[in-house]
Amino acid sequence: MDPDPLYMAYVLDRPLTRSEVATFLDSGRDGPNFEAVEELAATHDGHGLEDPGWDKADGYSSSWLIDLFSDRSAGLAITGVRTKDLRCGPAAAKTVILVRPEGGGAYDGIHFNLSEPKTPYSLSPDDYFGKPYFSHKKIDLGNGAEPGGLRASFSSGVQDCDFLLEAEYRDSLGVHQQTIKNASGRFAVRGLPANPYQFFLWTNGGVLDCGPHQFQRPRQCPTLPFSVTNWSSVG
Repeated sequence: MDPDPLYMAYVLDRPLTRSEVATFLDSGRDGPNFEAVEELAATHDGHGLEDPGWDKADGYSSSWLIDLFSDRSAGLAITGVRTKDLRCGPAAAKTVILVRPEGGGAYDGIHFNLSEPKTPYSLSPDDYFGKPYFSHKKIDLGNGAEPGGLRASFSSGVQDCDFLLEAEYRDSLGVHQQTIKNASGRFAVRGLPANPYQFFLWTNGGVLDCGPHQFQRPRQCPTLPFSVTNWSSVG
């Protein structure tokens, strides 16, 4: 995971108590307080999610910097990366906190919508933004080439998913595949639950309770249930 990601959403596995809700709502009266959100995430089995910077993503995302290298004397070219052994189920979080962004932009890298796991899309700030990455690029390694770093983000909509990655590379002997692991295990991505038990929207004007149990939800609240077609409405 990148060392200092900018989280725009948090999913908590344990809901806030009534007193915690009151304290959290009060914490936003003087403007956003990231420490309050980070503390809730730390104490309620929470996970931060990023905005992938692309409005056609399947929701908020998690990202990794993947180091690619080869010590072979012969050259090779990575011509594809895809997910492998993808396993998904309904998002298990109970509480969602969204942070309404104030600007921001895309970063250079690739993005996977896990609803179509074989196609990484380009997030490069050029004419290829939003197009399949390996339709116009490859990554050369070996033969003295410098190691490459690729930032890859993954969004899973309203599901929790885990998976491995598989790189396709070509050399003088043909086409090959290589499994990529997250350290010694699998990559895991959290999604927003379609119908969260609790839902808060954190803005510069304060924290809003957008929960489904509210008799009259504030007009700024995004539509429920969440889906891969309406998540970006909070932007």
